Amino acid sequence: MRAVVLSIGSELMQGFLTDTNATFLAQELNALGIELIGVAQVGDSLDRLVTALDRALGDADIVITTGGIGPTDDDLTREAVSAVQNEQVAVDPDAERQIRDYFALRGAPMPEQNVKQAWRIPSSEFLANPMGTAPGWFVRRHDKVIVSMPGVPREMFRMWREQALPRIVDRLDQSAIVSRTLKTIGIGESAVEQRLIDLVRRGYPTVATYAKDDGVHIRITAMASDRDEAESAVAATIESIRGELDAFIYGELSDELADALLRPIQMSGGHIAIWEAGNAGRLASLVEESILADEVIAGARSTSFALALQRTDDPDVQGTAAWCARASANELDVAYGISVVVQLAAGADADRSTGQVGIALAHPGGITSRRHEITAVPHEIRRRATMWAADFLWSTLRETTRHRPG
Repeated sequence: MRAVVLSIGSELMQGFLTDTNATFLAQELNALGIELIGVAQVGDSLDRLVTALDRALGDADIVITTGGIGPTDDDLTREAVSAVQNEQVAVDPDAERQIRDYFALRGAPMPEQNVKQAWRIPSSEFLANPMGTAPGWFVRRHDKVIVSMPGVPREMFRMWREQALPRIVDRLDQSAIVSRTLKTIGIGESAVEQRLIDLVRRGYPTVATYAKDDGVHIRITAMASDRDEAESAVAATIESIRGELDAFIYGELSDELADALLRPIQMSGGHIAIWEAGNAGRLASLVEESILADEVIAGARSTSFALALQRTDDPDVQGTAAWCARASANELDVAYGISVVVQLAAGADADRSTGQVGIALAHPGGITSRRHEITAVPHEIRRRATMWAADFLWSTLRETTRHRPG
């Protein structure tokens, strides 16, 4: 089975947005054993969209579009698909009611142009969108399908997983496909693959690695004649992976890094204070996304490196981080305090700098600290410092909570 992905929107063509949707779909299709034979970006032009759809349908069994299903005049995906299908759109009353209810729940009147999002053609069925107002379309065209989804990544990801993917799996020759994802932190993609090289080369179940913002993801996928067989194959492979990488695995697909970082503290009944110096509050921004944040985080502060240095009078970033970690925990009378201290070299500019990074965690067993050095653009230094701090917090908490008496 072959597929083509069409990413729709003039903002993509003009370089204003990065097409993360196509990357995501390429990985998903590969895991299903579906050959992706083309990815194209198409601007907001009805003629160009129709041409691109016609060409894709001539080459592939599955055509997936993202974008262009909003309510405005330049959202033209529905018009293009209906033209290719030679069908007329009509307003679906149930879909219109759902969209009006969506706005009513938010206390806002619905702009009448949003009725467009309730359009449907006879060959289509709606793909529900719990994250927004624009439902997708799943269109059957003889032995082919067109899948039209939103361009907003978080809406598209969920619609794909919950709505489109099960329908596509039903069309595959295999009766069961099972896929699970493990998330890791503190280890690079090449190191993950090297440690799993035998499993990767074995080929079944497929094992693939992906570098993400929240660490390296490991996708395990099996196709079999029945679901139990596929699940058993995936479970056995996951057991082997955990044997190699258990110290780095913090969860599966639905698990958030922020939750994994705070859960050991929550389970111990403790709280944590955060002090960042020269890191623009990035670690706090990460962990405050957790559902445990209000329960676990006692407070967070972000200062300049110069101010932290004045308080500690210690020119060493690791020593400064240790002082800040202890001070933040003491000031708020909590069991844990973490500090990230970033010092950019004198004369640093926007293009490149050398950064010294100190990270420390005050915990019931004492203080643990670490130092890093990196040469990069300043925002990359801070991004790396934040991930180093997340890894440090994760690994240190695993050790300190594991060996704590009682």
